[in-house]
Amino acid sequence: MIENGFEFVEKNGGAVILKALDPGAVCVVPDTLGGLPVTELEDRALARLDIKEVYLPKTLRRIGRYGFYNCEKLRTLHFYAETREIGGGIFNGCRGIRELYVHMGADEKSAIRDFVTEIIDRLVVHCIVPDEQDGEKEIARVVFPEFYDESIENSPARNLSFSIHGTGQKYRYCIIDKKIQYEKYDKVFFHEVIEENVANASETAINRLMFPHGMTASAKEAYEIYLKEHLCEVLLSHMNNGEYFRWVAGNYGEAKVNDTWCLSEADMEQLIEESSKKKLAEASGVLLDLKRRLYPAKKKKFAFDF
Repeated sequence: MIENGFEFVEKNGGAVILKALDPGAVCVVPDTLGGLPVTELEDRALARLDIKEVYLPKTLRRIGRYGFYNCEKLRTLHFYAETREIGGGIFNGCRGIRELYVHMGADEKSAIRDFVTEIIDRLVVHCIVPDEQDGEKEIARVVFPEFYDESIENSPARNLSFSIHGTGQKYRYCIIDKKIQYEKYDKVFFHEVIEENVANASETAINRLMFPHGMTASAKEAYEIYLKEHLCEVLLSHMNNGEYFRWVAGNYGEAKVNDTWCLSEADMEQLIEESSKKKLAEASGVLLDLKRRLYPAKKKKFAFDF
């Protein structure tokens, strides 16, 4: 059967999607097909499509093996906690995926670990729960950095030794019993600041501070100290990301350490010059206003002889 661009069959009172027929860049999988709730994506159901973003329905319970195989343009996926069974290799060949939006219940449980362990690249996960007005709200935004395995042959014994690079695996181990353990997650930041560059480590800090769900006071302090110590580089790294840039500048632009501005006058000049080069009018305006507050122009003094 075919309806709304999806080929499907009936199974156990639900609709199982066999294939999506040219869904376009944004694929919205419907709640129902043929009057039946959509409960399953068959193996390779959305494979080899030019999709960039996918919305899965709340009715979905299972995604088959290689569900998004070779969807090279796929960047964003939205799914619900009700999707609990995930087939192996669902993101094989999806090297562009960067964001997951997880719609959870009040218990915050989901199959998030099954999703993020299938993606070895850097990933931002938005955790969304019901709010008091029968809507939804984002309570946490967490980054899962990249990681990769390396095997080295030890000649002449011809033994293989394996090592894992990147902090991504450590962060993925912080999902226990289908929930993100935020206190454990925040402690991994110590390793990230050693192994990752400022742009990546600060992205983790920014997202946690913007949505501090489950954050302890000590974790908040660690994130804030890192941003203050690297403030100029943080702003330079995220200048093209309006949300991050505005938030950091607004919350830490006037931060001090030992009664000294975290941003020196030379830092301000560098930031203003870079924003001008990139033709970022909003960033330039924010920086110029910040410079006026931190380093106001000195009034000229004139001497008069009579």
